[in-house]
Amino acid sequence: MKYIAYFNPNKELSDLILRQNQIILPGSGLHSTLCVFNRGPEQEERLVSDLSKIRFDSFEIETLGFEDFDNDSLVLRLSRPEALLQLHHHVVSVVRNYVNQDFDEIAKKYYGDNYNPHLTISKSSSGFNRTSKELIGQKDLISKYMLAKKDGIWKEIQPFYSNR
Repeated sequence: MKYIAYFNPNKELSDLILRQNQIILPGSGLHSTLCVFNRGPEQEERLVSDLSKIRFDSFEIETLGFEDFDNDSLVLRLSRPEALLQLHHHVVSVVRNYVNQDFDEIAKKYYGDNYNPHLTISKSSSGFNRTSKELIGQKDLISKYMLAKKDGIWKEIQPFYSNR
């Protein structure tokens, strides 16, 4: 089963994105991935418990520009505040206890020093207008992230809130 730890953009940023023409939303909706992994559901309760022990402070991100990512994804690159990088590191450290060796290949490519924070907004092939400047320089305060799983469709399992 596929799992994802992620955060969503605020309503203002979401509304700005959704007003754009030629959007083809990802199945998981507008989101910024902290960690994605495959795992059987048998240890899901323990995973949620371990993730809930992570303490993090709210942090602000800023949208920087458009980029194409793997699997035909159009994203908005995000700033890399230290609090986001720490949260990413802690989530990956917890997840590592629940995955097999296949995760190491994904981690080498996308996590740690290679973590590239972004907000997935559409399919790259959608014809989306990348010259739109209103989506660049938008700020968002992140005070929670979620864990979801794909069981046919994406289903939220648990939100996790910042200390402040």
